[in-house]
Amino acid sequence: MKSVLEKTRDPLWQRTMAVRIDFNNMLSPVIGREEGLDPDALFGMQKRIDEVDAMIRNRSGKGSEFLGFMDLPYKGEEELDRIQKTADHLAAMSDIHVILGIGGSYLGSRAVIEALLPTYRNETDRTKRHERPRIYFEGNNMDPDAFSALMDLLPKKKPANLAETFSLNVVSKSGGTVETAVAFRFFHKLAKEVYGNDYAKYVVATTDASKGKLRAIADVEGFETYVIPDDVGGRYSVLTPVGLLPSAVAGVNIYGLIAGARYMAERCKDTDLKKNPAYMLAALNHLSYTKGKNVSIMASWCKALEFFGFWHDQLCAESLGKDEMGRVPLTSVNTRDLHARGQEIQDGPRNTVVTNLVVENFNHEVVVPRVDTDLDGLNYLAGKTLGEMQIKAMAGTCYAYARDGRPSMNVLIPELNAFTLGQLFYLFELSIVAEGYLMGINPLDQPGVEAYKKFMFGNLGRADMNKYKEEFDARPKGSSDYLVG
Repeated sequence: MKSVLEKTRDPLWQRTMAVRIDFNNMLSPVIGREEGLDPDALFGMQKRIDEVDAMIRNRSGKGSEFLGFMDLPYKGEEELDRIQKTADHLAAMSDIHVILGIGGSYLGSRAVIEALLPTYRNETDRTKRHERPRIYFEGNNMDPDAFSALMDLLPKKKPANLAETFSLNVVSKSGGTVETAVAFRFFHKLAKEVYGNDYAKYVVATTDASKGKLRAIADVEGFETYVIPDDVGGRYSVLTPVGLLPSAVAGVNIYGLIAGARYMAERCKDTDLKKNPAYMLAALNHLSYTKGKNVSIMASWCKALEFFGFWHDQLCAESLGKDEMGRVPLTSVNTRDLHARGQEIQDGPRNTVVTNLVVENFNHEVVVPRVDTDLDGLNYLAGKTLGEMQIKAMAGTCYAYARDGRPSMNVLIPELNAFTLGQLFYLFELSIVAEGYLMGINPLDQPGVEAYKKFMFGNLGRADMNKYKEEFDARPKGSSDYLVG
């Protein structure tokens, strides 16, 4: 896989793979003065962008101790080599690999795997998976039915062959996140029952360097461990072992991911709005928000990027939803969701910006056949590819929005590969931080997340949260008059 780096270092190839942003349909000359952004106002933000850049580069803004994600594209290949070696070992010894984590501890790796590997890879045989295991995610909910369904796939005694063998990667900074910790208790117990004294070699823990419950368990049990850096928050951790190890186990080229992120990081060193895609994205979203566009739909025009949208949902919501501010991120896949959400976007409240993720060249060509009878009336499409149809559908949809004064922009992805996906991750991470600083908030903390946890743990009987249980029990009670059914 490292040989791919030779191509990623070619400046000409890099330019052909550069992710771009087309924001014509955000601007007043195209969609009208009332709903569109004034180009002079947009480019007039340059001074503020320069100030934000200084806060980021000098690490002087709020939450700057968590800007370590900016250093990740420059990590040495030695760490990547170690991750790849562990991944190859896990892949060789198991045909089922389970990743336990929630939020930033799983959304990034799932986004990578679903973007870069075949949609139905778990249903194919091992040869077609290039000798890599099937990948499953758990520890991200407390759904007993889903949990049991996965447990039923796993062996209850020592596997008779490789196809029944499973390995495990538990991802948690603290080890105290209840969804992941409870799941790990079950899988940990199962691994001991299935593998006996050899169970530890089937388990990897990705956690804190020196503290926390999972670190303590890993040290006692002798698991191989990977460290979540102290200066990288969970939702920014996809380019750490949190995202890289599961991706490598599945067979993703992690060297290409890092190379793509580094390429975008280099592009974003120029603060000029006309050259910096991350800062332009931040400026567009911030100005739109100040004009009342508080709903942000990320529309992927391929199924492979749906989980990238979910990853972005967390990144945006947790970073910008502060002090009663912040746009609401939503994810859709088109053309699928045009049949569900399209009506509201086109004809509902004028509070939405659509960001289209557009893959310009697909990996496969599927040509619509000609049928002599033409009973379905589709021969006008004969000879066209599904990819061509998708691009034309996207262009028509954006024009329909524009002619009605509804803003949208396109993130143009030349083709979907590890290099371009690495660009996307870094692009949106840096853009969100810049947007947060434009808002005057700390985009790198998440104080609101703690509120629900206190009452959840209180209800579950955790002793140190007893006062929250008492408050919950004393809450105003509802009336049966307001219960239907």
